[in-house]
Amino acid sequence: MNSFYVVLLYVLCLTRAEQEELSVRRLMKELNVIPDVLKELPQGLLKMRFENGMEIEEGKTYTPTELKFQPRLEWNADAESFYTIIMLSPDAPSREYPIYRSWLHWLVVNVPGMDVAKGQAISEYFGPMPPKDSGLLRYVALVYKQSGKLDFDEKKMELKNAEDHSNFDLEKFTQKYDMSAPCAGNVFQSKWDEYVSELMKMLYDVSE
Repeated sequence: MNSFYVVLLYVLCLTRAEQEELSVRRLMKELNVIPDVLKELPQGLLKMRFENGMEIEEGKTYTPTELKFQPRLEWNADAESFYTIIMLSPDAPSREYPIYRSWLHWLVVNVPGMDVAKGQAISEYFGPMPPKDSGLLRYVALVYKQSGKLDFDEKKMELKNAEDHSNFDLEKFTQKYDMSAPCAGNVFQSKWDEYVSELMKMLYDVSE
């Protein structure tokens, strides 16, 4: 390939990456992720691709049915470093009355590079489950770079234990393990659909 076109392609890819990073940072401000969840914006975009081939577009709305299975993640990772992945909702059970802020949906630590399967799952993934008539709820996914492979003393959380997942203190957790601002992040929204009733019954034996 002509060297001019190689350079042009590189510039275009770089420009697109910069636009994506600016977009997610802008949306986190618009959706009040700052200050509801974070004090500092993530440095880059966390790409999330689900089994159905759908890729999360920052700030858009998705159904719980679409997001029921654990996504594949991609960010600007160093293969020699270890990372922590956190997904939570600051709006449980609703944005107006977030008495369970923040509800933890996913927590994996000691992830080598982007190989999430080789990390230590403290809370397995479960997707959005906004209550009926709660309106749009925000969901924030974050990646933190660790100082190395760490010893985490958090107990493994059972999906059926709602108490473990409610009122997760992100700031306290990241300070405990000396993590600075997230290196990547994404934000999207979701609202109730019929799958939530199925999930509530399965996890908590509760009928909506």
